[in-house]
Amino acid sequence: MLHHLIVGEGKPILILHGSTLDHRHMMETLEPVFESQSGWRRIYVDLPGHGQSPPQDNICSQDDLLATVMEFFEQVLPGERFAVIGESRGSYLARGIVHLDPQRVVGAALFVPGGSPSADPGRLPQHQVMEPDPLTRLELTEEERGVFDNMMVVQRRDIVEKWRRSKGPAKKLWSAEQEARVDAQFDFTFHERGEKVVFDGPSLIIAGRQDSMSGHLDSIDLLDEYPRASLAVLDAAGHGLAWERPELVTALVRDWLARIESRY
Repeated sequence: MLHHLIVGEGKPILILHGSTLDHRHMMETLEPVFESQSGWRRIYVDLPGHGQSPPQDNICSQDDLLATVMEFFEQVLPGERFAVIGESRGSYLARGIVHLDPQRVVGAALFVPGGSPSADPGRLPQHQVMEPDPLTRLELTEEERGVFDNMMVVQRRDIVEKWRRSKGPAKKLWSAEQEARVDAQFDFTFHERGEKVVFDGPSLIIAGRQDSMSGHLDSIDLLDEYPRASLAVLDAAGHGLAWERPELVTALVRDWLARIESRY
């Protein structure tokens, strides 16, 4: 079974992180949302080859990774309906779950979806720093400066501290070898065949206007598949928008929770 952490009791939400990360990043992002929200059982997962879930030799494609995640939720949520939150790679896996088992999914929240290796790179904006913080930069290590300069659209000390607690340590546990296999067969087979599922559950799609990794155009394209989605494209936000615009993301997720609550 994949390593996971369950926080709270009540209606289940499966929470999937992005590549090179683990459950700690999603906890940093989402637990503030639930400070005044009771009745939700958050299931934070370490995907295979991430965190405390070891890589698996039989995972050679995105289809294999999705199959492993679906086997996991059958183990921890047998027969239950659940909501799913995914960020970046986790959002693609969430879309795969919706595609293959839409009746089980109460609602879906997708953070920074899009930007797969097969996507058009011309749809991605160039990286730019919208809110610089030169004083904090002076205190960083060389590795941290690389992240600060090349990944952060908003530069703040609290974002660096969160990176040190979660993203930095998680990358040291990440399996680059498994990742290379998955990247070579990144798109789900059903997406390669052009198959689409229209999901009628309450959904949330959040994109960063300055996200140089996923962009925002792919998120807009998802609206036909998610007709009950609220779409937010946040200015002064990149791939780390949940940390860059935390108050707005918290409000959007709480609105989504209110919309899915009655569907369990």
